[in-house]
Amino acid sequence: MHRSSFILVVTIALCGTDAAAQAFKNAGSAGSQFLKIGVGARASAMGGAYASIAEDPAALAWNPAAIGPMHDISVEADYTKWAADLGLNFVGIIVPITDRVNIGFHSIWLTSGDIEITTIDKPEGTGEVYDAGSIAVGMTGSVRLTPQLSFAMTMKYIEERIYDVSGSTVAADAGMWYNTEYRSLVLGFTVLNLGFDHGFAGKSLDVRYAPLSLDEPPVKAGVQTSLNQLPLTFRAAGSFDLFSMFFEPLKSQRLTTAINFIQYSDTQEQVALGAEYAWNDLLFLRGGYIFNDDELGWNTGVGLHLNLTDINITIDYAARDLGRFGLGHCVGLSFVYH
Repeated sequence: MHRSSFILVVTIALCGTDAAAQAFKNAGSAGSQFLKIGVGARASAMGGAYASIAEDPAALAWNPAAIGPMHDISVEADYTKWAADLGLNFVGIIVPITDRVNIGFHSIWLTSGDIEITTIDKPEGTGEVYDAGSIAVGMTGSVRLTPQLSFAMTMKYIEERIYDVSGSTVAADAGMWYNTEYRSLVLGFTVLNLGFDHGFAGKSLDVRYAPLSLDEPPVKAGVQTSLNQLPLTFRAAGSFDLFSMFFEPLKSQRLTTAINFIQYSDTQEQVALGAEYAWNDLLFLRGGYIFNDDELGWNTGVGLHLNLTDINITIDYAARDLGRFGLGHCVGLSFVYH
């Protein structure tokens, strides 16, 4: 590893340690929590240890710089069945513009389905329903400075809604992807959700006060909500093929091992470990674990990769331990056009 890269790693690690000391003070301070739910069936099966992996459009949500080494048009769609019947959807596309420049587009949206409205007078339901949803839409540009080093930035629009109350803001993600060329070791660093606080507005927050006398008009007012921060996230990641790192590389098999150090602005630091066994680039077995999380734990999944004449198709599945909320499931389908 070059000396400048080593200095960068140490500097970022020290900044992450200082942020960790403040994490407990900020518990519950951030909104837009759907941004912390990992997308992509492959990434989910590896426990989210994905910020240094550069092989599919899900990288847009984990580390935008990881799309830098990609040379073909790639499309991916995933659906995650989350806790409390919530559904998380992801669609991403990567398009090479030049030999060094790639662009990407992605969208993440969370849906609740219909929720029955209840009141104090009608605790069994009024017969009406409402729903809640959140969405993030991003555009990414990556630059490959060398065959080993890529930088990227994503600009995204974020909106949250419940019933007829909503709030929106904009944010940025930035990342670096670096292939050290030392025994398959790859590094990734990323900062996600760097943006503006936002509040909520809507018809349900409007208030009308009755006048004190008949000749006075009603007073119009509104409930003012406090501003919500975004869940600022820092990741430092590394991955390598275990066979190439410590033994002789195998032609028909790989065992990719990954580790991510994660710091959120509103919770304590976490560590994600993941592994993927690949046989003949056809069948994939995956597993991962998230440390220092109250609910999330083990993850597992499988994948099937089909090489056709002009297109590659990959089908992935992941199961995720959600603690007291049971199991989460994720299915994904991706295409690579040559």
